[in-house]
Amino acid sequence: MKTTVVGSYPKVTDDNQENLPGTIDRWQKQQVQDADLQSALQATTRRVIQEQERAGVDLITDGQIRWEDLTHPVGARLKNVRLGGLRRFFDNNVYYRRPLVSGTPTWEAPILADWFRQAKGIATKPLKVALPGPLTFTVMAEDQRNGAAKPETLLREMTVALRKEVEALVAAGATHIQLDEPALEPNQPLADAGIRAINEVFQGIKATRWVACYFFDLSSIVSKLATIQADVLSLDLIAGPRLADAVGTLPQAVAVGALDARNTKIESADEVARLVERAAKGRLDRTWVTPNCGLEFLPHGRALKKLDLLVAVGRRLTGQPATR
Repeated sequence: MKTTVVGSYPKVTDDNQENLPGTIDRWQKQQVQDADLQSALQATTRRVIQEQERAGVDLITDGQIRWEDLTHPVGARLKNVRLGGLRRFFDNNVYYRRPLVSGTPTWEAPILADWFRQAKGIATKPLKVALPGPLTFTVMAEDQRNGAAKPETLLREMTVALRKEVEALVAAGATHIQLDEPALEPNQPLADAGIRAINEVFQGIKATRWVACYFFDLSSIVSKLATIQADVLSLDLIAGPRLADAVGTLPQAVAVGALDARNTKIESADEVARLVERAAKGRLDRTWVTPNCGLEFLPHGRALKKLDLLVAVGRRLTGQPATR
């Protein structure tokens, strides 16, 4: 059993010593030079990576520090896509800029490769790269092309674009690549097409392939999840605790989202360990422990405590000492 995080991480510390959003705001007002902004972004990324490593997380991320929201980097760099007005990000009190599609979304050059290389140069542990899945990007976008284009059309186009981005990440040295698919939920009319799109993006990719689903109880669509051609499924067992009784039937390894990253309450180690054991059913070698979603929804101090709890539970269930 190993530990990981989903992707995003708080950008601001509790003592506000590293107020990255403030620096970005001043940069937008042309009060900060480009070089100073890049220095602040790199320093915050370094801090986030080091905090995960100090906690003992096995597979880390760069915290998506340079991202405004889940669709931002991809939406900002695809041809025929621009970022529009704010929309609520599922049922959270945060917002994203809706991608507006005016033509075929076209991948022209690597989007995340440089950020990955910079983070990899800081990290001493394996690094996972996350990006929006084709279904979620399609659901979060607005297709403004003339005529009544079917959502399936945009989904197919995004599959092609994201496949190229995943290939570019592999070429840059990424060994763990995750598609975030919070839009994959029981009432999603595009669920079947979305799973086919995920499989096309990942087909033949020479990296550990992750799919992260969160915010919803997926216990009613376990049979659909089983058809996803990924190596690891990251599942939200806070939203769907009944899923713990069904994940043992999945052919993929499972990352058990057993810590609530949208609640400042710090769970007991016993509570988390019971949920993980219930889901693992003895398959500890094929089980990861993770928060249920990104930690960016938490204050910085609470995110640190969740990391400590995450690692403590993982070490406890594998019979390792509580501290390194």
